[in-house]
Amino acid sequence: MGKGKVYHDPQFRYIDSYSNREVLQLTNYLGHSNHFYFTDPCWFSDNRSFVFTSDRENQSNLFRYDLDDGRITQMTDLQGTGRPGGCISAANSALYFGWQGAIHELNLETLEEREIWRQTPPMLIRGRANPTADGKYVCVMLMEDQPEEEAKISFSYSRFREFFHLKPLTQIVRIEVATGKMEVIHEDRRYMGHVNTSPVLPDILTYCHEGPWNWIDQRIWGLNVQSGETWKVRPQDGDYSIGHEYWFADGVHVGYHGRPRDESGRHVFGHIRWDNEEWVEDHFPFHSTHFHSLDETLIVGDGTPAYVFTSESQARPYIQLFKWDGERYVGPKILAYHRSTFNNQHAHCHPRFTPDGKAVL
Repeated sequence: MGKGKVYHDPQFRYIDSYSNREVLQLTNYLGHSNHFYFTDPCWFSDNRSFVFTSDRENQSNLFRYDLDDGRITQMTDLQGTGRPGGCISAANSALYFGWQGAIHELNLETLEEREIWRQTPPMLIRGRANPTADGKYVCVMLMEDQPEEEAKISFSYSRFREFFHLKPLTQIVRIEVATGKMEVIHEDRRYMGHVNTSPVLPDILTYCHEGPWNWIDQRIWGLNVQSGETWKVRPQDGDYSIGHEYWFADGVHVGYHGRPRDESGRHVFGHIRWDNEEWVEDHFPFHSTHFHSLDETLIVGDGTPAYVFTSESQARPYIQLFKWDGERYVGPKILAYHRSTFNNQHAHCHPRFTPDGKAVL
């Protein structure tokens, strides 16, 4: 195993029994393989390659997948526990990722790697390293260390409610790529997460106040990377819990979905400009755990886990499409049966469109 090693996983094509659509399985190695979180840029090389995380030879690393020939190239030679993820900077032709308490820059072509910044306890890196659109900064969330009193098995959301109640000091920082200089641009004593830089606007990012959705007064926030100004995005007044915000491909509009706080009634999908102009929101036929889209015209959702652990009374483990007809969203149309458990982030399908909008990863 090592940086630059090439794998050729046999591909597997099949016809989904629910939708009659072709599904192409790209990886076939005895270990978890997963694409980046649905908000995180992963495509490069004219959108014919993407970066993903895979467990191979008893170690998680970052790999490149080339769609044209199925070639898989190992990009990192990491040692230790954890699953790396990150975000691509098109401006710098580089990938930024966190590993073992440091933010790293990885050249997408040469695989040259350098450490640009290292955390100083008690503030620890939480979440992914998000580069600004101009490639000058990497923005990341830091959180005051919250050690556990005894050893426990960690899993998705295992400390979700605990962190909400603890209200730890949390900071959003910007790190200058060229020098490694770090500056705190926003901090608060509350659980925060989901730092997402706009792919077009170099000074704008979104973040969230984290915790169970129906406990949060206002989840989606905007932040100016230069001034530190922060504001509500889609002011969350009334009876709805709103979240899972993501940038449309234009880097100006933010998509999101929500549900009634008491979990009765219809769910919604909406989109709004980062400055709260051009707000559109519509009721959806039924719940999906995450949504993604390139714009407002076609939305992909992931339904529910194969085994329901929420208030949903019926499992709907399908990748689903919803289409805007000019007045409302119609659907869903089943794209595939996913069977995912959602038991951990790498076992959660997090569907996302390919950049040309012709397929879903």
